[in-house]
Amino acid sequence: MINDIESLYRIDAVLEDRISSQSSKHVLMNVLCDDLDAFLEYETQITGPYIRSQCQVIKRKCYSFVIPEGITLLQFIKQNGQIATCQIEAIYKQLLLALFQIHKKFSLGRCFHLGNIYYHNNNIEMVAFGFYPNLQLIPPEYLERREQSQKRDYSQSIDVWLVGCIIYQLLTGEILNYFKTITEYRLFYNQIQSKRIENDWKNRLMEMLHPKEALRCTFFKMHQKMSDSNQETKEFYQNIFLQQNYSFLIKAREQIDDDYIEWAVPQEFTKEMELPKVLTPFRARFNNPKIMTRRNENISPYPRIAKSGYYSQPIQPSSPDNESLHSSSNGSNIENPEEIIQYPDQSFLTNKCRDHNEFLKYKDFWIELHFESYKWFLMGSLKEHLERSIQEKENQGIESPIETWGIYCLQKMSIIMRQEFLNQWNTGFVNFDNNLWQQFIKNSGQAKRFCNDVRMQLVGDQSVIDLNYQNCQENFYLDREQEQLFQQIKSSITQSITEQTFNEFKLPYRIILRALFIRIAQISKQTNDEGKNFEFSLLKLKIIICMAIQQIFLPQNRNNIFRIVKQTANITNFDNPYYLESIFFEQQEIDKLEEQIKIIEQDYFGSHR
Repeated sequence: MINDIESLYRIDAVLEDRISSQSSKHVLMNVLCDDLDAFLEYETQITGPYIRSQCQVIKRKCYSFVIPEGITLLQFIKQNGQIATCQIEAIYKQLLLALFQIHKKFSLGRCFHLGNIYYHNNNIEMVAFGFYPNLQLIPPEYLERREQSQKRDYSQSIDVWLVGCIIYQLLTGEILNYFKTITEYRLFYNQIQSKRIENDWKNRLMEMLHPKEALRCTFFKMHQKMSDSNQETKEFYQNIFLQQNYSFLIKAREQIDDDYIEWAVPQEFTKEMELPKVLTPFRARFNNPKIMTRRNENISPYPRIAKSGYYSQPIQPSSPDNESLHSSSNGSNIENPEEIIQYPDQSFLTNKCRDHNEFLKYKDFWIELHFESYKWFLMGSLKEHLERSIQEKENQGIESPIETWGIYCLQKMSIIMRQEFLNQWNTGFVNFDNNLWQQFIKNSGQAKRFCNDVRMQLVGDQSVIDLNYQNCQENFYLDREQEQLFQQIKSSITQSITEQTFNEFKLPYRIILRALFIRIAQISKQTNDEGKNFEFSLLKLKIIICMAIQQIFLPQNRNNIFRIVKQTANITNFDNPYYLESIFFEQQEIDKLEEQIKIIEQDYFGSHR
């Protein structure tokens, strides 16, 4: 079992087959550090074509992973030697599409290699990526000095480099070893010209693998050369990656570290990864509570692993020590994955309290902060649904003006709401006692982290809102109804975000969502497919909740309005978004969804026009 999964994840955790689930195609993982826990929760949000299935959150610090079908690209090369150019072209395009999904979440591929990309039925599946944020997109003033001085401050060019490594190995059948010196790497780079590779691929490799980061090609250029690359993808890389002071930041990284050589990292990625015997630093921390290890608390919303020293070198294989075997046999440190906890963990939330004791200490505050976080999550979830819908229609040559306006309005409203939330942070919110609130934000490390994460996410969203604004300015062919709709919101979508408050933007925001709601209701009436009708009802419910997003989850509203949710979840107090997201949205009765929609329409919008 261990041999099957040892090359999948290079993480600060222990993978043990003794807690594998029913199928040998699953593995359970116990996480031993908060940073990795935060990262894996964030990673579950990164989905899309050619990316592994989401890990299942069993409970806090415990995750279940599905081992993909097929074989790794490393095994594929060893079995086949050199591979047909048409297959390589397909793999290359799939890699770029997978990385686009990762980059959209402001993360990096960074640690993908032949040993953790699976190949099955002519399709790849990336199973390991991320582990460090895209610092190129985070302004330098938000980085602490110790972060700036690390050699692991990567940009998009590390992913370009890794794609080049994979394509080189597929084209030549040669498995790369890591490079110890710049001289050794230059020798490797210079010999590419002499390889028997088609000139087009040879030129691409020379650009992707260039030793100097500033001379390496970009993802924008790579997508530009692909005839079937869609416009949205090219605009993303052009407007976000190329306009973030790209050249300046390369020079800044080089100045911070005189010996900065980005190509040196493949010693981590071009070897087949294997598990450590025991992660001694973490083991010591748990066995000896008196040992205090300081952890970097400056966790951005694009989580990074703070214990960088433990993974900066390749992990060497070794058999478990006696302590590990002993704990494995008695299972004393394993908690029951099916254990029911009183306040279910919201694995879907990026921003939340991750310390159980602190949650209990400030429970009233955290319940409301979790609902605040859920508002932004739900809006983001609806926005992603609209993005997928636009992509599907675009593939059929159909324009999607209302969905395009909806994406912009959702993102803009989310930014406005978070701005207002941060403005209220020091003065309190939801009418809490001000003295208690001041003690909370002063003494709670989790609260400071929550606020900082929201602030950093806001910076990220503000950097991409212009792209969605530009999409709204496209010359769509509008019918009469769509033209009237656009005229109602036109003035609002041209104003700067900083010039508008929630109340000022509320009307155009609701107008667009209402139009989407009506359209979906009309489509639903025209289909007899029960499965599709359930999806339509669920989507309508999410839309109408987002229409009322600012106040519907307030304590005085949610227990009365979400009474169908309470009945379904068999609870008397709706104090956790888990009951809506993970129970009510997962049940399969259309009537319950429609009844909840009806209650919101009558009870909320009947008195909150």
